[in-house]
Amino acid sequence: MSSPRSPASPATVNNLGIKMSPTPVTAAMTTAKWLRNVISPLPSKPSQELEHFLFSCDRDFTNDVTHRANVILEAIFPSKSHVDRSISGTLQNVTQMDSLWAEDRKSEALKLYYRVLEAMCKAESLLLNATNLTPLLSHECFHRCMLACSAELVLATHKTVTIMFPDVLERTGITAFDLSKVIESYVRHEETLPRELKRHLNTFEEHLLESLAWEKGSSMYNSLIIARPSLSETINRLGLLADPMPSLDSITTIYNISNGRLSSSLPIKRDSLDATGEIQSPKRLCTERKLAERNSFTSPVKLKFPHLQSAFATPTRSNPAGGGETYAETGIHIFFTKILKLAANRIKSLCEKMQPPQPPKIRERVYFLIKQILSLQTFLFFNRHIDQLVLCSFYGVAKISHLTLTFKEIINSYKKQSQCRPQVFRSVYIDWSTMDRDGKTGQEHVDIITFYNEVFIPSVKPLLVELGSGSIVKNNRLPEEDASADGQCPGSPRLSPFPNLPDMSPKKVSASHNVYVSPLRSSKMDTLLSPSSTSYYAFVGESTHAYQSPSKDLTAINNRLNSHGNTRGKLKLNFDMVSDSLVAGSLCPQNGNSTLNPIVKSEKSHHQS
Repeated sequence: MSSPRSPASPATVNNLGIKMSPTPVTAAMTTAKWLRNVISPLPSKPSQELEHFLFSCDRDFTNDVTHRANVILEAIFPSKSHVDRSISGTLQNVTQMDSLWAEDRKSEALKLYYRVLEAMCKAESLLLNATNLTPLLSHECFHRCMLACSAELVLATHKTVTIMFPDVLERTGITAFDLSKVIESYVRHEETLPRELKRHLNTFEEHLLESLAWEKGSSMYNSLIIARPSLSETINRLGLLADPMPSLDSITTIYNISNGRLSSSLPIKRDSLDATGEIQSPKRLCTERKLAERNSFTSPVKLKFPHLQSAFATPTRSNPAGGGETYAETGIHIFFTKILKLAANRIKSLCEKMQPPQPPKIRERVYFLIKQILSLQTFLFFNRHIDQLVLCSFYGVAKISHLTLTFKEIINSYKKQSQCRPQVFRSVYIDWSTMDRDGKTGQEHVDIITFYNEVFIPSVKPLLVELGSGSIVKNNRLPEEDASADGQCPGSPRLSPFPNLPDMSPKKVSASHNVYVSPLRSSKMDTLLSPSSTSYYAFVGESTHAYQSPSKDLTAINNRLNSHGNTRGKLKLNFDMVSDSLVAGSLCPQNGNSTLNPIVKSEKSHHQS
């Protein structure tokens, strides 16, 4: 995504002649200088060349483009001058300063929008060998996405905290999936964009892919229901489809924008080309969160679309360059490719941060499992964060690979990643109505271990069994390890089967105490040898209470038993009678105030599952 003509941040040289990386101050100065010297001198209206493209369409779109830009940017940068004229004194001066600041930012975003739009029109014209770009320039969603990118770059340059991501999406009436279609093209067609702003858009896109595009009300589901009809029942039952995009009329009313040209108050179904119903506005509560700058992800450089306007084509139409698939299928394929690219980076980073670092074999298995889930169990991504699936996949692979790796160790390694948020492993979406779990109904958010045991394992166990059986023999490398692979890898490495269980005869395990390992009953031997083995689950002995250590779990058990001994005298234990359910009863009262629910399953419940 980088460009050789992009201005780089000035690197300083120390006394030893070594170049030092730019500081946040120098980076801010570079972006501000670019905005001041490159963008500010531009006119606040379409250039003659851009007007030529707008005029060469089936009808002249110049007025539509300028009016839309004014309305959308006014919604993002409200001038406030018309909101409250009764303020006096110092507060009035502050309001006037805010109004002047908003007008300046609006002007900068408008100039940047016209500049990049012109560059895109030139590129599309060369690709199509035509100046009539009606399908692209008449598309409402395309222009709103362009305006959103322009506004976001201006806000990032000025380090604005009053308008936080994803407010821009809400104010423009688009969704994260809509915006993900244009970010790469936007960066590629603005060759002077500083490296810091490219990095910001890169982080911006990463956040769209990891969670926002999977939220309820994302227009991704409107395309997915066409590309994957088998998912339509789940998507409709959960109410994931996006609502129609609000008209400019509605935005004018909502944000009290003056001088708006009222043309139609009906919501837009993106029928500029055909009645598609694809573009929608999300119904979500915007969480004000400043994006952390990070460089772990870079989206695929080469788009599969022959030209940009194909990204906004009618989803149900056949794509001539897609081998008979629809535009919705092509778009979802590109989106999934980016998801896999992001997941590969997260998996690689997680492996490297573990102590000791995990071998490539584990990394490849986790990546293969994520690919299989995305392809065969796509619903697990719905309303969830991609990292939640990565963490669960990592633990599942650790189980079938017989690694002494606990959820606590995985979470601790995840905490070292720059994108980590505690909500990822503390609050995972679950829809109990799809499961038969002790009469539970409705939707709620639970800790990641509960999600792993109740939802992830029942859905993914067949894939884990296949992965652990060694029946998959094709090569499976991460995208960055295979230049010819565009995010899709053909298979998985040859995997060895589960090892034979060791000799289970009674053995003394302590030289100073008469403690023996008792034989395993044959009824439970059959359970362990079957695919429904409890080895997939997370249970007592592996950091079950708020990710505390196993030693604390054992200490809690000992304290509980000792308390019985103190009240009843000597307590003789029959180890054949001790079960996981008894252990659970011992632990739960002492840890009742834990932030995470204790995950303890009895052997009987495991066998039934």
